[in-house]
Amino acid sequence: MRARLRYILPVVVLLSFGGWVYSDDLPKPNLMGAVQNLQQTLLELQKQIKDLQSSVKELAKDAKEAQKQKATRVSEPKAPTAAPATPGGVIAAAPNWQRAQEAFEHGRRSEDLKSYGPAIEAFTQTIELDPKNDSAFLHRGYAHYYLGDYTSAVADLTQSLALQPHNSRAYAMRASALAASGKAAEALADVEQATQRDPRNPENYLLRATLHDQLGRGGEALNDYAQAIQLAPDSERAYLGRAAVLRTHGKVQDSLADCYKAIQINPADTAAYLCRAQFYLSTGAAQPALEDINRAMLIGQKPNEAVTLLSEARKMVDAKAQAPQPQAAPVQQATVQQAAAPQPAPTAVAQAQTPPPAAPVVPKPAPVASPVAAAQLATPQLAAASPLPGIRLPQLAPRRATVPPQVLTTVANKEPNGARNATYWYRQGRYLSEQENFEEAVQAFTQAIQIDPTLALALNARGYALLRLRRYQDAIADCSQAIRLNPAYANAYLNRSVAKRALGDITGAREDKNHAAELDGLAQAQATLSKPATRP
Repeated sequence: MRARLRYILPVVVLLSFGGWVYSDDLPKPNLMGAVQNLQQTLLELQKQIKDLQSSVKELAKDAKEAQKQKATRVSEPKAPTAAPATPGGVIAAAPNWQRAQEAFEHGRRSEDLKSYGPAIEAFTQTIELDPKNDSAFLHRGYAHYYLGDYTSAVADLTQSLALQPHNSRAYAMRASALAASGKAAEALADVEQATQRDPRNPENYLLRATLHDQLGRGGEALNDYAQAIQLAPDSERAYLGRAAVLRTHGKVQDSLADCYKAIQINPADTAAYLCRAQFYLSTGAAQPALEDINRAMLIGQKPNEAVTLLSEARKMVDAKAQAPQPQAAPVQQATVQQAAAPQPAPTAVAQAQTPPPAAPVVPKPAPVASPVAAAQLATPQLAAASPLPGIRLPQLAPRRATVPPQVLTTVANKEPNGARNATYWYRQGRYLSEQENFEEAVQAFTQAIQIDPTLALALNARGYALLRLRRYQDAIADCSQAIRLNPAYANAYLNRSVAKRALGDITGAREDKNHAAELDGLAQAQATLSKPATRP
């Protein structure tokens, strides 16, 4: 409006002046004086317009200030008692729905931080402000579950389902709480509801498989694990769960295949190595079981389960070491020389199922007639040690029983150049490493490497011992040398991956881990293809 006025007033004045100039009825004064009067009038009009604009600006400013003060007075509580403090820090002056929403968001943040106590307080405030909030009951049930209060968790989840009967997550979580309370049958009914409402969720099938296994329904459990694997092919949990059921029902070969698959998916998963260790223990092979248990303990997860299996493996080793050795006939020269060649370490798939690297040249020992030495050099197949008759086990590489260093020293002293045999020092280091005496194990492996620098087994074993001593750079150097000598050495790649990760080389660690997984997969495929055809 002010902009229009600025142009309208001069036009009106000019029209008036023009009308006066060209009017015949009016007398014509001096034209020059009229122009001067007109200019003066225009100047006065411009001044008035400027004053009017300033006044409008002041009025607008005053109106804004008045509106802001009014809003401030409205937002302030009318009385101090109307704004009590709340656990979630919510302003009580806000409407109930807003306070409930803010309390719920505060509880979710606490839940994400695993601060379940403050989360329960915030969700409780939400429920007090909004008793129909099924999500608040659901998440408070989560918090009670993770704190181990399964009774309260079941109560909250039941209330959530009463408000929202079609929530599959509430059924699944209540099933977990019931299962943790020892009510497997009731839990199974809930997980059935969750599966019906969300049939594409693999977690529901995993939970139902666990419950079937607890109720002794192995066939149903295997079917659920198969369905979970179909929906999530990269779920190592599904393979590990199925491996446990297969092992329980005597299907040890299929169980071992699932353990290998879990290791291939996630080589840093402790449970996968413990799975394979349980297979080895079930077949009486304590030495490879110890390798996998040590690997699991190095990763640092599931320490209680690893310690339990370690104790079982050591008892098995001690029992074999203390068992009376059978009398044996003198061993032929060729047999002694073949047994003295270093054997592959069984810690990785490539080592357990693929041919070992070329044996280094060692001094040719004389024939051994001692019963102790003959028993020490015996190499029985693992299949012969199986406690499960009628089940064909994977044909692993021949192994020798681990014996204490004192026995090795005795045998070595009876052999010509025994102490100069790289295999002797490698065995010595392996025994010390199994006893977690890594300092002395490094010294023994060093002796073996000095005698035979091409012994990749000793280099990798020393790298592992250095890794346990947190000497990561030295461990990487030894593993790299072992890989140069044997490019298919999966376990060396895995050891180097752990050392690189400890030094912060995440990219290099991931590359080595993936390479180890590829070698494990190739070894497993070769073992599968090499199986003889079964009879119809």
